[in-house]
Amino acid sequence: MENKKSKVVLTGGGTLGSVSPLLAVAEKYEADYLFVGSENGPERKLLEKVDMDFVSISSGKLRRYFDWQNIVDIFKVKLGFFQSLKILFKYKPDIVLTAGSFVAVPVAWAAWFLRIPVIVHQQDIQVGLANRLMAPIAKKITVTFEDQVKDFNHKKVVVTGNPVRAIKDDTEYKPIVVITGGGKGARSMNDFVAKFIPLLLEKYEVHHLLGNSNWDQKHEAAGYFPYKFIFQGMINLLSQADIIISRSGMSLITEAASLKKALVLVPIPDSHQERNANFFAKNNAAIVVRQGSDQIMQRYLEKLLENTTLRQGLGNNLYQLFPKYAVNDYIILINEIIK
Repeated sequence: MENKKSKVVLTGGGTLGSVSPLLAVAEKYEADYLFVGSENGPERKLLEKVDMDFVSISSGKLRRYFDWQNIVDIFKVKLGFFQSLKILFKYKPDIVLTAGSFVAVPVAWAAWFLRIPVIVHQQDIQVGLANRLMAPIAKKITVTFEDQVKDFNHKKVVVTGNPVRAIKDDTEYKPIVVITGGGKGARSMNDFVAKFIPLLLEKYEVHHLLGNSNWDQKHEAAGYFPYKFIFQGMINLLSQADIIISRSGMSLITEAASLKKALVLVPIPDSHQERNANFFAKNNAAIVVRQGSDQIMQRYLEKLLENTTLRQGLGNNLYQLFPKYAVNDYIILINEIIK
């Protein structure tokens, strides 16, 4: 008799940062999958492309400050909880996996109510509110780095590293720079980097992930390639880059690390991304520029464009920081819990 496939629910969304590690695991772990995401996030279109069953629930943002929208969102979260109960009761998964986001909170709590084990993955250096809310009911909490163990109940924590997608095929090398603000793009970052694109185009093709709402920010120049959204092949595009200019989400940083790429990080001001960026800058594994620091950005880009050794050194330092077998260790943990 053939072994029955496990049934796994993945949950997250709103941005693709909480989705990418889950898909990296799903690429290698054979199971029947259902993804529970947000109603209007970018994850729906991505999951349609990878042919994974998808269902959305109501979700609200849980803010740490006063906002009248908090009252509305409380009811959204409650509705999401009851929707999650219905979905999980019908699907009967063996396990629920999440890498954060507010949409995952009611799903995780519904799973706990139904006695379905939950693994919560913590990517970022700073623990977000969503993961703090899910940590008490998690069967296990996986983290990217050893230093993060102290942020949770150490009896639950497993250091796996951050799962990263595999390169699908061999790509021909071309000198390119990739600029990305994440799955939704980043309008303010696009404005900041716009003035440096002519400099980059002197030596490189520039591939720019603008975001669906920011198409009006694209440039018209030879060697400049804008994208609204990349459904598949982002990891392959990153593999060709000599320089990646990005926000400081951990999913993108992990992918750059696996490819030993030179990173220029422009974190979202006054956000958890600054903690991520400072960690890598401290370890000489990335260049960090505050949004709006034009002269500093100009100086660093000129150095990177001229100095191959500097680019390679940053990429190697970044690679060395990360555990190397995150997907395999994550799969081992899943099997231990299910069995």
